[in-house]
Amino acid sequence: MKIKPRIAIIGAGISGLACATVLKNAGFNVTVFEKSKGVSGRISTRVTDDWQCDHGAQYFTASDAQFTAEVQRWQQAGVAAEWQPRLQVFDGVSFAAKESTVNTAKTRYVGVPRNTAPAKYLAQSLNVKVATTINKIERNGSVWQLLSKEHGKLTPQFDALILAIPSPQAQALLQQPAPALAGVAASVIMRGCWALICQFN
Repeated sequence: MKIKPRIAIIGAGISGLACATVLKNAGFNVTVFEKSKGVSGRISTRVTDDWQCDHGAQYFTASDAQFTAEVQRWQQAGVAAEWQPRLQVFDGVSFAAKESTVNTAKTRYVGVPRNTAPAKYLAQSLNVKVATTINKIERNGSVWQLLSKEHGKLTPQFDALILAIPSPQAQALLQQPAPALAGVAASVIMRGCWALICQFN
């Protein structure tokens, strides 16, 4: 019997989960590792007893044909919907309607009932290990060995490794086993997206 190649993916945001879904459907044995207690990465929702706020990515768009098809699948599953907010752009002096300043032809989408819903939907059919912070990766011959802060050296070893995490985190992990790739990660410039959470009583 042919053994399925084992693939490890670090990061359970939309990118990591989507990659894991494609690989699983192609017949690979995939395990996703996530340092947080839940999936969705930077698409975050804060929930209390009587309110919630999406304070990660506020919405997403779909321009690629394959991703558009995937978003339609999410809509059919009831975990995503079109978003029609009232958007304003602040130029430092005054506010103006976003529609008057930029091209807004693209449809905006959000997760339902919260932005984390599409990620949780993808994770349902995957092998995801949450609360597992991978703090070191080692190349052992033809396989990869992963070590986590919570559990130490993990088993099994993996035939391939995918990093679906922000570039500073990837750079730190790659520094020892793959310095050239660490340099690529270091060259990526990331820009922040700020969200203000306001609760009015």
